[in-house]
Amino acid sequence: MRWLARIFLAMIFGTLGACAVGQTSNYVDASAWSANYTEDYIQDFWIQTASGKDTGVGGVQVSEFSRGGKGGRECCSLMPGVAQTIRVVWRVGGHQEDEAQWKTYSRDVVVKGGMPTKKDAFNILMVRFFPDHQIEVELVPDRGEAGGSASPRVDKLYYGERVMRHMGE
Repeated sequence: MRWLARIFLAMIFGTLGACAVGQTSNYVDASAWSANYTEDYIQDFWIQTASGKDTGVGGVQVSEFSRGGKGGRECCSLMPGVAQTIRVVWRVGGHQEDEAQWKTYSRDVVVKGGMPTKKDAFNILMVRFFPDHQIEVELVPDRGEAGGSASPRVDKLYYGERVMRHMGE
């Protein structure tokens, strides 16, 4: 009977070990926010790994810059962190256009920013859309502590200020 228990425990630990090996230490749990510095209406976007695997995070209805330039927030998923490459796929189309007329774009980008210092931190993956279908992605770590001040890395659009931002700022 003891040998059966040992085999069972070995199987359990082997399975858990395999799961741990499959996880990358450079992954981070984050919520996707978006800022649009174009006059394109972004119907939706989603985040994939560099190999094309969906992370389960994205966003919808990202308004044009002249209409506020931001979209809803979607929480949360484990995804590649700073210095890792991700793929952002997005679809652009008019408010009243048929879905068949929407255009799809994708870009592979390296995540900028900083990794979280706290295990249970609220992290933002800020996806920024720029003219000529250019994008940048920044991980804003450790955001959202009670009584804490807002991160200067979160775009001013989220605080009601319509301030144009440029790539690399």
